[in-house]
Amino acid sequence: MEKVQNDSLLLFPCPGCNAQLYFNPEHQKLECKYCGTQVAIDQSNNQIREKSLRQQLSVTGDPDAAIEQMVYKCGRCGSESVFISETPTFTCSFCNFEAVNPVAYKTRLIQPSGIIPFGIDKQQSITIFKNWLGRGWWAPGDLKEFARQDALHGIYLPFWTYDAQTFSEWTGEGGRHYYVTVEDRDANGNRTTRQEQRTEWIYRSGTYNTSFDDILIGGANELSQKEYESIFPFKLEELVNFDARYLSGFQADVYDISVSDGYAKAEKYMEQEIYDACVNECRIDTYRNVQVSTSYDNQTYKHILLPLWVCSYLYKNKQYHFLVNGQTGKIYGSKPVSAAKVVLTVIAVLLVIVAIYFFSQQQ
Repeated sequence: MEKVQNDSLLLFPCPGCNAQLYFNPEHQKLECKYCGTQVAIDQSNNQIREKSLRQQLSVTGDPDAAIEQMVYKCGRCGSESVFISETPTFTCSFCNFEAVNPVAYKTRLIQPSGIIPFGIDKQQSITIFKNWLGRGWWAPGDLKEFARQDALHGIYLPFWTYDAQTFSEWTGEGGRHYYVTVEDRDANGNRTTRQEQRTEWIYRSGTYNTSFDDILIGGANELSQKEYESIFPFKLEELVNFDARYLSGFQADVYDISVSDGYAKAEKYMEQEIYDACVNECRIDTYRNVQVSTSYDNQTYKHILLPLWVCSYLYKNKQYHFLVNGQTGKIYGSKPVSAAKVVLTVIAVLLVIVAIYFFSQQQ
């Protein structure tokens, strides 16, 4: 990889005191931490458009071509730091100055068209995190030493959205329950009757048409799709045009899940939803042997950045995540379970059972 000099990294100098401006989620503006100057960011969405998936997949070119190394000369302390050109945000190793690199997204074949700015600020996320840590008796007593609030960081993660129109043909058997009276004999030889359920199977077929809008798939491998979905939904109607100034003061990432791999995940979601809908049409009381054939048309996509507060920590060599939706505040978190507390609870329950038994014997 070639090392290149780049002094054009995007800086946001304050018009009042020339210090760095950072994005403030509360005011939705760039703000100076020193003199309080605020600078508005245009929040239009006229550049957010759906793109043809079929056309994109036919594009030749290698999105994973070698990434250059770059040298950044810090505007605050003058020191030079080496980083890779696809790094969207980074911190100067010497003075902790946070810089934004808008060129990062140009190292990818597909650049983001939209972004949802952070609406939950640092202090709000810390409060949410503390409340979450304080809940749940089963967590180990030393959990706070590992899941520390200073490990909580705001990051814009890449996502894909997918749209499609679908046409499906299905066949199957719908089952209609009915009951017959069955005669039997009991242990004493007496004649008895009972109602027995049986099923009449009826061949059924049909068609099902539907469209999908903005199926959301995570574009980075740091989290699983299940973890992403745990803090859904995002209010995608609040997307605005991508502007690197929203990244100032936050971390950011570029996608490493390709648009085609993301679509494969989205299509599995569509297949399951279509199958469930066809099953509902086939079912009378029950169903069996449902087969579905689906064709897809007008598939489109877009690449966007969405805000999350993330804390990753290790406890006894196992990784756990705590996530906050940076737009809505919805949380997801996983905690270890204290083996000692489980053992103590089991012992306590057994003691209560023994005490109740002896008390009942005495009575």
